[in-house]
Amino acid sequence: MRVRVRYYAIAGDAAGRRDEVVSLQEGSTVLVLVHALVGLHDALRGLVFDADGRPMDYLMLSVNDVDIVGLDGFGTVLRDGDLVRVMPPIGGG
Repeated sequence: MRVRVRYYAIAGDAAGRRDEVVSLQEGSTVLVLVHALVGLHDALRGLVFDADGRPMDYLMLSVNDVDIVGLDGFGTVLRDGDLVRVMPPIGGG
Protein backbone atom coordinates (compact mmCIF):
# COMPACT_ATOMS: atom_id res chain seq x y z
CA MET A 1 0.00 0.00 0.00
CA ARG A 2 1.04 3.60 -0.47
CA VAL A 3 0.70 6.29 2.20
CA ARG A 4 1.16 10.00 1.57
CA VAL A 5 3.29 11.86 4.11
CA ARG A 6 3.33 15.64 4.56
CA TYR A 7 6.06 17.20 6.70
CA TYR A 8 5.82 20.54 8.48
CA ALA A 9 8.43 22.96 9.84
CA ILE A 10 11.70 21.33 10.98
CA ALA A 11 10.39 17.86 10.11
CA GLY A 12 10.34 18.93 6.47
CA ASP A 13 13.84 20.35 6.80
CA ALA A 14 15.08 17.09 8.32
CA ALA A 15 13.40 15.02 5.59
CA GLY A 16 14.64 17.36 2.88
CA ARG A 17 11.14 17.60 1.42
CA ARG A 18 7.59 18.57 2.31
CA ASP A 19 5.72 15.65 0.76
CA GLU A 20 6.39 12.08 -0.26
CA VAL A 21 4.69 8.76 -0.85
CA VAL A 22 5.89 5.75 1.15
CA SER A 23 5.17 2.11 0.31
CA LEU A 24 4.32 -0.13 3.27
CA GLN A 25 2.91 -3.60 3.79
CA GLU A 26 -0.86 -3.87 4.24
CA GLY A 27 -1.82 -3.56 7.90
CA SER A 28 1.17 -1.39 8.82
CA THR A 29 0.78 0.96 11.77
CA VAL A 30 1.82 4.56 12.33
CA LEU A 31 4.81 3.27 14.32
CA VAL A 32 5.93 1.13 11.37
CA LEU A 33 5.64 4.21 9.15
CA VAL A 34 7.68 6.32 11.57
CA HIS A 35 10.45 3.71 11.58
CA ALA A 36 10.34 3.64 7.77
CA LEU A 37 10.59 7.44 7.61
CA VAL A 38 13.64 7.45 9.88
CA GLY A 39 15.13 4.74 7.67
CA LEU A 40 14.65 7.01 4.67
CA HIS A 41 15.73 10.24 6.41
CA ASP A 42 18.08 9.65 9.33
CA ALA A 43 17.93 13.34 10.27
CA LEU A 44 14.36 12.69 11.51
CA ARG A 45 15.63 10.30 14.21
CA GLY A 46 16.27 13.01 16.82
CA LEU A 47 12.87 14.57 16.17
CA VAL A 48 10.82 11.42 16.54
CA PHE A 49 12.71 9.15 18.97
CA ASP A 50 14.24 9.77 22.38
CA ALA A 51 17.65 8.41 23.41
CA ASP A 52 16.04 5.06 24.31
CA GLY A 53 14.35 4.71 20.92
CA ARG A 54 10.84 5.55 22.14
CA PRO A 55 8.64 7.91 20.09
CA MET A 56 8.64 11.47 21.43
CA ASP A 57 5.39 12.47 23.13
CA TYR A 58 5.41 15.98 21.74
CA LEU A 59 5.47 14.96 18.08
CA MET A 60 2.04 15.45 16.54
CA LEU A 61 0.96 12.98 13.90
CA SER A 62 -2.39 12.84 12.19
CA VAL A 63 -4.00 10.37 9.83
CA ASN A 64 -6.46 11.93 7.42
CA ASP A 65 -6.53 15.05 9.63
CA VAL A 66 -7.34 13.15 12.84
CA ASP A 67 -4.70 13.31 15.59
CA ILE A 68 -3.46 9.79 16.32
CA VAL A 69 -4.17 10.44 20.03
CA GLY A 70 -7.87 10.26 19.12
CA LEU A 71 -7.30 7.04 17.18
CA ASP A 72 -5.11 4.15 18.39
CA GLY A 73 -1.95 6.20 18.85
CA PHE A 74 1.15 4.74 17.24
CA GLY A 75 -0.80 1.49 16.85
CA THR A 76 -3.21 3.12 14.39
CA VAL A 77 -3.47 0.88 11.32
CA LEU A 78 -2.92 2.71 8.05
CA ARG A 79 -4.79 2.14 4.80
CA ASP A 80 -3.82 2.66 1.19
CA GLY A 81 -4.06 6.34 0.27
CA ASP A 82 -4.01 7.67 3.84
CA LEU A 83 -2.46 11.09 4.44
CA VAL A 84 -0.16 11.26 7.46
CA ARG A 85 0.94 14.69 8.67
CA VAL A 86 4.16 14.97 10.68
CA MET A 87 4.09 18.12 12.81
CA PRO A 88 6.77 18.94 15.35
CA PRO A 89 5.88 21.32 18.18
CA ILE A 90 5.95 25.01 17.39
CA GLY A 91 7.56 27.22 20.00
CA GLY A 92 7.92 30.88 20.38
CA GLY A 93 7.83 33.63 22.84
